[in-house]
Amino acid sequence: MLTAIAGLATLIIGTIFKLLLFGTVLFGIGSFAAARMRRRDRRAFQMDTAPVHPNVQRHYDTVVAIVPLNAQSRSKRATIVPVY
Repeated sequence: MLTAIAGLATLIIGTIFKLLLFGTVLFGIGSFAAARMRRRDRRAFQMDTAPVHPNVQRHYDTVVAIVPLNAQSRSKRATIVPVY
């Protein structure tokens, strides 16, 4: 009698474990497939890249910084001017 109860408990626990394992594997496959589809949709839409204009050429390839015009004419260093 005790052996039958132990066997039945083992069967139930094993079945629950196998269902949880099967569910985890299915969830992993579903997450992987959803990520691939999301990535494919994002690449197809390409919102994060600039549009390509085939007949327009760039004038320069490097980024040009904004330099103030009066920075070169200043000969002395900036000093603290007291305000009374």
